[in-house]
Amino acid sequence: MMLTVMAHPSAITEAATANISAFCRDRFGSVDVVSFRQRACTLCFVYLFPGVGGLLPSSGNYTHLLRLNGSTVAERYVVDSADSASLNRVCRQFVDDMGGSDGCSRWIQCCTKADTCCQRQRRISQLTYTANAPATCAATWDGFSCWDRTPADTVVHQQCPEYMPRSDLSGL
Repeated sequence: MMLTVMAHPSAITEAATANISAFCRDRFGSVDVVSFRQRACTLCFVYLFPGVGGLLPSSGNYTHLLRLNGSTVAERYVVDSADSASLNRVCRQFVDDMGGSDGCSRWIQCCTKADTCCQRQRRISQLTYTANAPATCAATWDGFSCWDRTPADTVVHQQCPEYMPRSDLSGL
């Protein structure tokens, strides 16, 4: 399976004066590094295991998992790839619903890949971009994969990450 993204010509060109190295970008926008890690792990869980444990992402910033009892928050899990105890707590509680230790490993791998993407974005953002630079799509974590800064009107491809659930396409 392959993922494809088309870089849109209306993408932004960043000014050299912008200090974005303290921020990382995902499909919802740029946030500080800690919020990025928390949001990425939260959304990795929701994308990989929809409905498991009745957990939902927090509304607004998506930085933690919630289990609701009606309209009241019954449980809150703040998950962060830099805090293995937070990941292990969720894995222990929901391991059976996640498909055992393999599911837990896939989730942690997704969180770790997001963190690596953030670090890469921060490293690359320290390059100087001028106001006259050609239009590009910003580097982005889309919830599963890391996409580097790409020139507008460019199509890029990459393999699906190993932690995504597999489908049996042999009959197609």
